[in-house]
Amino acid sequence: MTVTMMPLVCTETLHTLEESLNGETALCRSFVCRFIDMWPERFRRIHQAVKAGHLDNAMDAALSLRSSSMMVGAAQLGELASDLVRTLESGCNVNAARQLRVLRQCGNLTAAQLTSSYVNAA
Repeated sequence: MTVTMMPLVCTETLHTLEESLNGETALCRSFVCRFIDMWPERFRRIHQAVKAGHLDNAMDAALSLRSSSMMVGAAQLGELASDLVRTLESGCNVNAARQLRVLRQCGNLTAAQLTSSYVNAA
């Protein structure tokens, strides 16, 4: 399955997260809100590290984004972060820099969808 065929947000993963929190929807929503709030800073860390050629810092930030994205069901964003990790592992900073625009767009769309379809859902 390609990234564009994946949903931005996998509701099954969100339900699994809720279940792992003993059905505490408010706690899960709080966790998702924190993910959304942290998105701009996570992207900034990745962007700055890639632009500066600090591959170790970029890898650390990309791994953090991948893990947290997978936890909240941000399927496309998690896969794009995985792609970035693979690129960073290959040591190709030029290709990593090329991936940043799509990563930012997907992250912004994901944050918006999580907000509208989960955080603000009644």
